[in-house]
Amino acid sequence: MSGGGHSGASEERWLLTYADMITLLMVFFIVLYSMAQIDVKKYQKVAESLHRAFGVGDGSLFSVGIGRGGGEGESEPAPIAFDDLPPRQRDYLDISSELASQVAAAGFGADVSVTTNIEGILISLSESLLFAPGSTVLQPQAQETLDRIATVLRPLPNAIRVVAHTDDVPTDNPFYPTNWELSVARAVVIVRYLSEEGGIAPERLMAAGQAQYHPLYPNDTREHRARNRRAEIVVIYPIEEESLQPNFLPDLSQGLFAPTPSPAEGTQGY
Repeated sequence: MSGGGHSGASEERWLLTYADMITLLMVFFIVLYSMAQIDVKKYQKVAESLHRAFGVGDGSLFSVGIGRGGGEGESEPAPIAFDDLPPRQRDYLDISSELASQVAAAGFGADVSVTTNIEGILISLSESLLFAPGSTVLQPQAQETLDRIATVLRPLPNAIRVVAHTDDVPTDNPFYPTNWELSVARAVVIVRYLSEEGGIAPERLMAAGQAQYHPLYPNDTREHRARNRRAEIVVIYPIEEESLQPNFLPDLSQGLFAPTPSPAEGTQGY
């Protein structure tokens, strides 16, 4: 009798080990799940604050990827929460937000995008907003948009570079025999307006034209050519801040707005 009872207790000891293992696994997965939820909540908080600042969209102005796999040996940089940013870097996020807010207030969000990269804050404006085909005369809506942008950029110390781009269609304007001349002339017009009408110190401004040689899309369709015809205003980070984290802002590679400029009428080069 006693021998049989002792044997039964020994046979059931594996249940204790099994229960311990299941408990440890459950705790392990709970910890992993909790760690993942922390990042999501932090970035959702940033998204909601930007949504309140812009007054547009559904509160999901940028996407946060957690655990997205890359190729072999590749790893994505860890995202940085807004609360963990140094004060100067938070300022740049505020500047981007204010620029987007000004554009939204003007009603030209579809023709303007505000993005960030390692060099600075990039404001891209479509040709249909700025100029008539082949022209270097700013349209009224372009002046209103530049006025609003200037109110944000005027008090900043940063250098500002304006770069104009065209598609690959040759110009038919005798004053601008190639897209080089046309793009440079348009950049100069924007720089002069920002200085003379926008009140931005001229020593902060630079103008450049890149013709058709830096397209966003292949010049293979009417819509792609329209998107390539653009001007970009770059607010350059100071040299001493070259060590800024390349991903210190949320992923804004697609812009605070998703610009869908309508192709300009005709195929005139920008």
